[in-house]
Amino acid sequence: MHGMQTLITLSAVAMLCLAGPQATPAPADPCSWSAKEVGKQAPPYGVKGRVYVLAWKFIEDDRPLRVDSLLVLKVLANNEGYHLANLYRHPTDRKPEWKLSMTHVSGEEGTKYYPGLMLFHDKVFPERPGNEELYASLSPEEVNWTFELEEGWKCISCGVCEKNWQEAIGEAPARSFAQ
Repeated sequence: MHGMQTLITLSAVAMLCLAGPQATPAPADPCSWSAKEVGKQAPPYGVKGRVYVLAWKFIEDDRPLRVDSLLVLKVLANNEGYHLANLYRHPTDRKPEWKLSMTHVSGEEGTKYYPGLMLFHDKVFPERPGNEELYASLSPEEVNWTFELEEGWKCISCGVCEKNWQEAIGEAPARSFAQ
């Protein structure tokens, strides 16, 4: 992201004002979460489709700020495409709801980031993506998902939903979190 001076993440590593006491740990198997839990907050909003949780990470920093993140794929009805999204929530909120991750970037005059740009961390695929297409879309400018722990954060829980990944993508996952 050449020329970028400021990066304010409104997803897994920000929302500083929302820190609070620790929430009850998330259910043991986020892979079993479905449209019932996250589908209404998975884009495109108001469009029916099956939602697959592909991976999750629940992290915390020293404040403590707790952030739960999901990598989800919504398979749209009637062959209308596939929507990959990075969702997050703050489980200590009064009403913890999943939200689409987004980042505000700004850069020097003359760059594509000047005077500022809001990046929404999702990607639409007209056809079913394979691992190659999916992993290529995880960059900070697109879905902004990593299987690495970011500096200053500790992992509470993380994993890849292998069965969901296989069913949704048609291939076994090729990446996972370091243990």
